Amino acid sequence: MTARGSVMKVVKKDQSLEDFNPEKISIAVNKAAMRCDKTVDDASCKKIVDAILRRIKERDQVTVAELHELVIAVLSVTGFEDVAKAYAEYRYYKTNYAKTFEKLRQDADDVLRLGDRENANFDSSLVSTKGSLIKGYLTKSLYKQFYLSAKEKELIERGDIYIHDLRDMILGCVNCCLFDIKTVLQGGFEMSNVQYTEPKTVLSALQVIGDITLVATAQQFGGFTLAELDKVLLPYAHKTWDKAYGDATQELGLNEDVARKFADKILLRELEQGFQSLELKLNTVPCSRGDFAFTTISFGQWDVNLPEEDKRLMALINTVMLRVRRNGHGKDHKPVVFPKLVYLYDKNQVHGDLHSAGLFDEAVKTSSTCMYPDYLSISSEHGTVSRLFREEGVITSPMGCRAYLSPWKDPETGKYVTIGRCNIGAVSLNIPLMIKVAMTEHPLDWREKFWDLLDDRLQVIRDFLKKRYDVIRNQRCSSNPLAFTQGGFYKGTKDPDDRVGDLVDYMTASFGITALDDATYLWTGKRMIEDNSAFAVQVLRYLQQKLNEFKSEDHYLYAIYGTPAESLCATQARQYDDYCKEMGLVNEFENSEHYSTEYFTNSFHLNVTEDISPFEKQDHEFKCFHLCEGGHIQYVRLTNPENFEADKAIIERGMEMGFYQGVNFDAAYCNSCGKHSTNVMFKCPHCGSDNLSVISRVCGYLGYSNVNGQSRMNDGKMAEIKRRVSM
Repeated sequence: MTARGSVMKVVKKDQSLEDFNPEKISIAVNKAAMRCDKTVDDASCKKIVDAILRRIKERDQVTVAELHELVIAVLSVTGFEDVAKAYAEYRYYKTNYAKTFEKLRQDADDVLRLGDRENANFDSSLVSTKGSLIKGYLTKSLYKQFYLSAKEKELIERGDIYIHDLRDMILGCVNCCLFDIKTVLQGGFEMSNVQYTEPKTVLSALQVIGDITLVATAQQFGGFTLAELDKVLLPYAHKTWDKAYGDATQELGLNEDVARKFADKILLRELEQGFQSLELKLNTVPCSRGDFAFTTISFGQWDVNLPEEDKRLMALINTVMLRVRRNGHGKDHKPVVFPKLVYLYDKNQVHGDLHSAGLFDEAVKTSSTCMYPDYLSISSEHGTVSRLFREEGVITSPMGCRAYLSPWKDPETGKYVTIGRCNIGAVSLNIPLMIKVAMTEHPLDWREKFWDLLDDRLQVIRDFLKKRYDVIRNQRCSSNPLAFTQGGFYKGTKDPDDRVGDLVDYMTASFGITALDDATYLWTGKRMIEDNSAFAVQVLRYLQQKLNEFKSEDHYLYAIYGTPAESLCATQARQYDDYCKEMGLVNEFENSEHYSTEYFTNSFHLNVTEDISPFEKQDHEFKCFHLCEGGHIQYVRLTNPENFEADKAIIERGMEMGFYQGVNFDAAYCNSCGKHSTNVMFKCPHCGSDNLSVISRVCGYLGYSNVNGQSRMNDGKMAEIKRRVSM
């Protein structure tokens, strides 16, 4: 109120008038406080508002600009300097926008002229992908400017932490998932306002699954797993076979034996066409996000007591899928990288069922030419995945290249649930940089101070992930209708206008860890293999203890994630080098036989230059693998993948050790002569051409390291690939 009793007016930027509302000042102050990790209690907030009112009480009007300056001034003199600074940063957004948009213009120009190689799933030569990348630069910039706290911004700029998929955070979507395709298909569903009926054949099922995958993956930003797909396809395979058999006996008048062969032939053809169609979709049609849908199919597990016909059809479904992958596409059988295939290995099943034994051999044969499938041990004596399968019969398939859900039991049913759950994102630590900061700031007791520094960074990540949970909790289900309204996620049959709500209770959040080998070198002067992973294990056990504390206090499913670090391997190495240069320090990784300033080592893995056997690599990575249960994979390099028995022995040994096991080599296809070769990168051994398409393991998944002389991978990852001996 003014001195004359009338309501004071605020003159807005467009010169319109609005009644003065002191509550808006309180709201703005609290938002500014949140951005700088401060709290302004109600009493202090009232004092700030009262102080502002005293300064303008004699006036009839006040401009928005004047109010902003008053808020900043009062905050500064009442002990809230950090909040005043945060308020001012937002207040002067036009100036910031000018700088931001100049940077965005430069980034956009780079994409248009040079492309982008941050993510090997993006083909940045495509116009649609260029548009998506440019949009991503904008959303990333907006999120950093207006949604991150001052400390979060400071730490990601220096590199202590890395928030994955920052470009997607502003959208409030989830990360990886185990999509419940079975529930979506059963009884029909709605997609993009069109009603779909349930498929009546296995061919139509595979075609619809491809369509669903492209639409659903566009509403999230991580891996999309079609878990245990063979079990989903089994009833549709029966429908195809039964119809073909009925047509043969009733319409064609064939006898039973001939009719069975006819039905088998029809089913085989539908499976071949269906899997070919699915592969072509996932490798040639980017989803609306602009990247190729990072899809995983897990398969191969069934009860040995199933009816013989069910086991026969399950084996046939999977065998056809593997043969389609081996055959490639086109007249020269060019290989593809999607979907990622994961064989679910149960030793008792493989040894106790002829269909399973034959399928396992078929899988190993496929891995020896295509690198996929990878193999997940589900019945060993090691790890949570195996324990849950042995004790509860529940399978936890991987998401993306290596992410895993934390165990979760539905409190209403008392049963463990995996399919239909998801991850909300990951934030990774730069352990080498944190060690270097501790050395620099506390030279006398840096080893002790490192753990304090780690505690602080873990708390920052924790606070960020809690905000992520709150954002997703308040999203409307219409934001991802296939997941939240059509049954793609567990209990995801809500109304479009409903909030996601308590469904976040089953979502996992990941604390990522990278470069443990590089960190070990800084801490001990030894490589991880020389240290027998002692420091790495110490760090992981410390994280395990802290995350257990966080879980019990927050009631969220936090997990340790062995970060794959596709582009992050280069980003963190560059941030470390920048810090050394800024502080005038020596970079210990420069001019090193085993290390590089271009990249850091992936996750908990040994240095890629180690000249060791596959068995030795399995042994050395065993402890760390089983401490990173929120995200891990173990892979070995094959120098002679054509040796089937050797490949099989390596895989079976990995299964005994409870691994998620992959094999690695460079699979090359020459676009000039059409010949295939292995472990060549830049020149065809058959015709000498450099016009090659080379598929390599990026980190946990496959990507193109060479396409007609160009790579979709970043320079740091390519530098690492060139030095690989045991990876």
